[in-house]
Amino acid sequence: MKTKIKILDISFFEKLIEKSKSRYARTLLYFVSFIEAIFFPIPVDPLLAILVLNNKEKYIQLTIFCTLASVLGGIIGWFLGYIVGEEIEELFTVIPWIKNDSFDAVKAAFDENGILIIFLGAFTPLPFKIISVISGVFHVNILAFFIMSLIGRGLRFYLVSLIVKNFGDRGIYLLKKHTFILTSLTGLILILLYVLFI
Repeated sequence: MKTKIKILDISFFEKLIEKSKSRYARTLLYFVSFIEAIFFPIPVDPLLAILVLNNKEKYIQLTIFCTLASVLGGIIGWFLGYIVGEEIEELFTVIPWIKNDSFDAVKAAFDENGILIIFLGAFTPLPFKIISVISGVFHVNILAFFIMSLIGRGLRFYLVSLIVKNFGDRGIYLLKKHTFILTSLTGLILILLYVLFI
């Protein structure tokens, strides 16, 4: 089955749709998920959605390995932040797709709610790559970082996979138009439940 909806108007993605049942496509998904958590500017969700659409019977497998690859990439980002320290800020200032105000906002937020920020960065459209590196810069407990990243990334990718599996092309259209709203609202609801009951 070939999706009728283009996620991005790039021939690369069109070719990926054609090859989405191949092992190459799954390997590419995991690789992009890994590097996206460190520095890559393009979110992995569109790739995951395409592969789930054409491999619905493997949506759990795709979700699990996509999550693990992303969390592993996040851990690499954590170690980069831990080793390089505050000098990493200079590196971010030369990366064109990362704005200085995003970096500063994350730094300020970490002082008050570090663990919750990790979850929000993993689940919502907040830049997870910045979250992972800043976690290392601030020496956030790596086990806590791993657990919150696993929960956040896992829930986010599972939500994407579940919507596409159940609604097909309509699910991809919904994600394309409303990913920010869906993940942000769901993330805020989960945080509210955490604050109220834990």
